[in-house]
Amino acid sequence: MAGYGVVIPAFNAAATIADTLRSVAAQTIAADAVVVVDDGSTDDLEAAIAIADIPVRLLRQDNAGPGSATTRGMAALSTPFIATLDADDLWLPTKIELQLAHLE
Repeated sequence: MAGYGVVIPAFNAAATIADTLRSVAAQTIAADAVVVVDDGSTDDLEAAIAIADIPVRLLRQDNAGPGSATTRGMAALSTPFIATLDADDLWLPTKIELQLAHLE
């Protein structure tokens, strides 16, 4: 199966980002890369990301909205497929496996 990366735009998501990242880590097919784009947060997003204990590339930008943050994260990846995920959302463990099977 082809590899994939994950982009998570985040604005003041310290309360939810660790669970979101854990749902990425629980995928039956592991991501090649996970990028979180901090869109000008004023909370302690970085500490919350550390709690999840998975490798994450954290990019920061001034607040420009989720579209801008997603675009920036996508530009940082070179994987064949890119999945986007909101910072307060959770994936079922087979989400990516099923999607990649359909795409291939």
